[in-house]
Amino acid sequence: MHFSEHPLRRQIVNEMHLRRFPRLDPPAVAYQIVRLVGDAVQDEEWDALERCSGASLDRGTRHLELEWSERCRIGWEKHSEAITTTVTGVHSATEQEPWTLPGVGPLAAAVDWMTCLPGHVVRATQIFIVTDDSGAEALAQRAGFHPSDLISCLVGEKIRIWTDFRIHDEGFGRLIISANGAGDGELSRSIQRLQELGNYRNLSLLGLPVARAGWARLDAIERDLDETGRALVGTGQSDDMLLASLSSLTARLLALSSETDQRLSATSAYGKIVTERLAELHVRPIADHQSLGDFIGRRFYPAVRTCRDFQTRLAQISLRAAQFTALLRARIETQIENQNARLLASVDRSARMQLRLQHLVEGLSAIAVSYYTLGLVSYPLKAIEKLVPTFSATLVLGAFAPLLCVGAFVAMAQARKRATRDLPSAVHPARGSD
Repeated sequence: MHFSEHPLRRQIVNEMHLRRFPRLDPPAVAYQIVRLVGDAVQDEEWDALERCSGASLDRGTRHLELEWSERCRIGWEKHSEAITTTVTGVHSATEQEPWTLPGVGPLAAAVDWMTCLPGHVVRATQIFIVTDDSGAEALAQRAGFHPSDLISCLVGEKIRIWTDFRIHDEGFGRLIISANGAGDGELSRSIQRLQELGNYRNLSLLGLPVARAGWARLDAIERDLDETGRALVGTGQSDDMLLASLSSLTARLLALSSETDQRLSATSAYGKIVTERLAELHVRPIADHQSLGDFIGRRFYPAVRTCRDFQTRLAQISLRAAQFTALLRARIETQIENQNARLLASVDRSARMQLRLQHLVEGLSAIAVSYYTLGLVSYPLKAIEKLVPTFSATLVLGAFAPLLCVGAFVAMAQARKRATRDLPSAVHPARGSD
């Protein structure tokens, strides 16, 4: 190649070719298991696959098709959170009793290998594919389907299915598919869509117990929030206690959201896929039988709505808690601002009082300076009076005293002015502002 290939090109192209169900020629049988596999057992999963394939595998592989024997194949696919394993083979009534797991032969060994893989099984299905309705009805009579739960309808133009979506004694669900002349491609695509519908339905319903358990916790949180809201209106509790209560409730809501969001978001996503697969199957009802659309509509969608309603209610209560907290914070901030305003007014009054005291002290200081200055000047004047009898020291001191007092006041005012010249005006308000 002369062009530079994007490192993800082949991965995204191969993605479009995944999720292919093997082509099956009736009569055939398939066993499919959907498992949730944790990180702790991923290596065990890959070791089992490598032993099955007999070769080293790329751990980033998402889809494998392995040939167990000439008449038995294995399909393996890794999804976002689940792994699907499918064993397909030819069904022979002489080799295997219907609705029992195979006991001998390559098919039995492959099913046994599949059931020993690590992880927790979410869905396990045993599928019989027959040529026409007569063979399917014979299998349905021996399937032990619950009459009230039996589903039988047409899928597409010709294919008909029978199932009850229940777990039977061997741990598998049971599905009968009658080809009725449908081509191999149409038959395989229909089986794939049917299985994806059931698999994603079970994965989606994993969120229902989470929503039910969270609903009770949400009830308790809402009751506590209502009590806190009533206390917020009254005066029985301090703002600190109310803020602590709202913080605790918010933490509980965040914890509940963190615990449930991933699972319930997956429920919503899987629910949309189930709806798409149901539309792609073009289900047509059969008289006196429950159809696949009736079953999904009656049981599955209410469960999905319950999960969605839980998420909606959780968001609404979280919003109310946030609004209560914002209201309380606004009240606390208003109280703090009022307290700061009162504090600033008190500081301003103190500053003005100190300024008045300062002016009083300045006046007294000017008088004191004048008094001591007159005292010092009186000594030389009295000496002159002794030498010059006509000279009156008392007269000079009396005339000099007012001038000295005025000079002292002026000198102290100038000194204060020079000392405060570089300070902001707010620090030394004008005398006229007193």
